[in-house]
Amino acid sequence: MSHGQANAGRLLGGWRPLLGAAVVSCVLALYNGFPLAYSDSGNYLDNAIALLHGRRPWFFFRPATYGAFLAPFASAGTLWLLPVAQGLLVAGTVDAALRSATIALPARRLIPLFALLSALTSLPWFSGQIMPDILAPVVILLSFVLVWTPLSRSRALWPAFVLLSFAIAAHLSHFPLYGALVLAGLAGRLATDSDMRSWRRAGVLVLRAGGPLALAVLAVVTPNYLFYRQPVLSRSSSIFLLAHLVGDGAALRYLERACPTRGYALCAERAGLRADNDWFLWSADGPRARSEQAMARGDSTLLREAPLIVAGTLRQEWAAVLARSLRAGVEQLATFGIHPGEHYFSPSVAASIERLGPGPARAYRASRQANGTLPSTAATALHYAAVGVALVALLWSLPRLRGPRHRPFRILVATVFFGLAVNAGVLAGLSTVHPRYQSRVVWLVVLLGAVAAFRLRDERRAATPPASDPPQS
Repeated sequence: MSHGQANAGRLLGGWRPLLGAAVVSCVLALYNGFPLAYSDSGNYLDNAIALLHGRRPWFFFRPATYGAFLAPFASAGTLWLLPVAQGLLVAGTVDAALRSATIALPARRLIPLFALLSALTSLPWFSGQIMPDILAPVVILLSFVLVWTPLSRSRALWPAFVLLSFAIAAHLSHFPLYGALVLAGLAGRLATDSDMRSWRRAGVLVLRAGGPLALAVLAVVTPNYLFYRQPVLSRSSSIFLLAHLVGDGAALRYLERACPTRGYALCAERAGLRADNDWFLWSADGPRARSEQAMARGDSTLLREAPLIVAGTLRQEWAAVLARSLRAGVEQLATFGIHPGEHYFSPSVAASIERLGPGPARAYRASRQANGTLPSTAATALHYAAVGVALVALLWSLPRLRGPRHRPFRILVATVFFGLAVNAGVLAGLSTVHPRYQSRVVWLVVLLGAVAAFRLRDERRAATPPASDPPQS
């Protein structure tokens, strides 16, 4: 076993360089003057504050998991530790994935690598943000660690096991993302690894890789049952799916045919429905907002009818929905960047931050994002350029990194690119094409490109014979 494989499970090994890398990844939050906030950040903060005060959190649209993670940081004195903590999770995950790929980066490379990623990619826009999006790349990288690390190192993988369980549970889109990754990874290892011909060893691998998914399901279902007596992953998924199907027109076509006989409550609004996912979900005059007001009065009609409309739409329009999802997935794969509207001042976020105290409230209002001065457009152009250069580096390096010694790294590359494709397909299939969805993971391409360049340079240096001493006179 190689030294890199022997250290594959050392998620927090060498904590000083990992902490240094984490601090470097906070550069954008520091420049902003406040941890970055998205329009959904307030909901997660509200959940954290509710849990801290022993109140029932309102997590109808999102799992309570990330809100629970935020609880230690939901105060004026600890909020700034969140970007550091998230950066540390990312740095530890990168370190674990590279060690599983038999690459152990010393501090003199790890910290500059994170400086490069923080300067040229979307990494700091997500590691410094009060959102669970930064955990999507964690899911991709740790899927490789759990599937491909030698079974002899299973006991050392417990930090990766726990972190992966949490990362999956932090966002509903991570469930299909990890499901696809672990199925593909297990199929690949069982088919190519001679050690997996034993049923016992194969069973251990399946349990090790599948365990985080089972724990994540338990972590999300349990709060829904304890607080609302509903043992489900999401109490609102059918509304989100309905919004998506209304947005692409499929549900509108179904309602046109079904309303004369079905009599759904939404039929009364059919003439005013727009083929717009965001309007359906987030507009003050959209069906979701009106449904929430009705639910406050005890009327959950849309929540009851949404699964029926979704099922009927998929039966009638499955071919059109599938074709549209495939086209959107391909479009999403190449669509990333920092949309200026993501970081505008949000009154709802400001109201949540005010619950942390006057200091955080003033800092948020004075931040660059609240005043519209973050360099979003320039950052997007830089991110596209960095990804382009990284792709060229990978295309140049990978054919030259041959042999069994480099096989784990090539598998890591394949895992990441498969994860990028699945991420695009899942988000485009469940929502609409948006730059943010792919930006949260596309920085992994630059990570791999830089590591491949490092490794190729090391290979060439090792192959170059040392210069001989000049002959003595």
